[in-house]
Amino acid sequence: MDPKGKVAIVTGGASGLGAAMVAHLRSVGARAIVLDVHAPADGAEFLSCDITDAQAVAEAVGRIDGPIHILGNCAGVGGLGPIAKPTGPGDVADFRRVLDVNLMGAVNVTSAIAHCMIGNTPDGPDDERGIILNACSIASFEGQEGMGGYTASKAALAALTLVWARDLSRHAIRCVGIAPGFFDTPMTSFLPPDLVEELVDGAEFPKRAGRADEFAETALFLIRSPYINAEVLRLDGGARPPARTRWTAPA
Repeated sequence: MDPKGKVAIVTGGASGLGAAMVAHLRSVGARAIVLDVHAPADGAEFLSCDITDAQAVAEAVGRIDGPIHILGNCAGVGGLGPIAKPTGPGDVADFRRVLDVNLMGAVNVTSAIAHCMIGNTPDGPDDERGIILNACSIASFEGQEGMGGYTASKAALAALTLVWARDLSRHAIRCVGIAPGFFDTPMTSFLPPDLVEELVDGAEFPKRAGRADEFAETALFLIRSPYINAEVLRLDGGARPPARTRWTAPA
């Protein structure tokens, strides 16, 4: 799909990977709208929305004029903690918080926007009506110690990429995913330098953190490549995370 002139919705588009995707979409002529609880600093078009609230999502989507062709599910939060420890059970409330944002938020937004996409006029040589892009994670495949909530949410989102592609193929709507490794984003900015060095060392080549613009460029490639469907592309420098690191192993 050619993104030029298309309306794109990006959840979590106020910062990090989502903000880079918004900037790249705007640079190629798309109308990119940020759906987030925080306003973007660069003045991008913005709708305030708590994506964990299905009714709030429906109301926000209802305020968008024109057909929506592109959805980037980039909103996400982190979480860390074991399922149980000698002193008691794990923090199930925090586990649920991560699932609510990373998984149910994506479900709420995709459900509402995919419904809108079904009514789009077919576009381009393949008569596409839309594309949904899920920001998954290498944790979708190799969750580390203490990352139960985050891994559950991202593994589910990766699995849903195939299911949603199958749900929507009859309507000429694709669903793809990107599974980033360790990226330099606000979500990882709090990490001490020695832990960053450990995580970066897990990549084969290049041994560095990923850049948000690399995620955005990959997103544009997938948007423009109609024969890529139901696939989750790893973007991780060849990293295969070990069972635990100084970051994921609680003291």
